[in-house]
Formats: sequence, C-alpha cells, structure tokens
Amino acid sequence: MQATLTAGKQAAACIIYYGMPESDVARLKTLKADVLNIWPTQDKWINKEVTEKFEANMKAAGKNLTTKSYDADHAFANPSNPKFNEAFTADAYAASLAFLKARLK
Repeated sequence: MQATLTAGKQAAACIIYYGMPESDVARLKTLKADVLNIWPTQDKWINKEVTEKFEANMKAAGKNLTTKSYDADHAFANPSNPKFNEAFTADAYAASLAFLKARLK
C-alpha cells in the first residue's frame, strides 16, 4: 500500500495481502490505482474492524476497492506456516492475477 501511494501515477494496481491498510483518508485521496484487499477473517491484528474502517476510508476518498476475505488466520498463504491453507492460497493467487491482468496493459 505504501509503495503504491509513493509511486503515484506510476502505479497501475495495488494488492494488500493481509497487510495493514492506510488509515489516512487525505493520503488515500492521492492514490492513483485500484486496490485489492486480501484479508483473513481470523487475523487478530488486521481484523474486521480494521477492514471495515479501510473500506469506509476508501469510499470517503473516492477510490476503487475490491475486498476478498478468507476464513483463515494471518499468513494463510505461507507454506511454512502451520495455518497454511492451500485452497485459500490458490484462490487468492488466482484473484490477484485476475486483478493485475485487468489493470496492467
């Protein structure tokens, strides 16, 4: 997210993969790319409240956001994590590729 904000018009897309979203609406207004937010619903830190606040902030900033949630814990796509979920990882990967392909021309 921070790299996309810094990149300005050079950014074509942003994917937040169970990462902390930007909370400053004024900063989000400078965003020049659509965002895909992938988050696990069992994450204790980046939880439902954080995600809902981010959705509201993106709407207030007038930005495009796609949210994809998984009934999993943080780092569910990390194969070295005991909570690794292969099916969710495959789905998140496919969603990420589709998101990027639709925006990278």
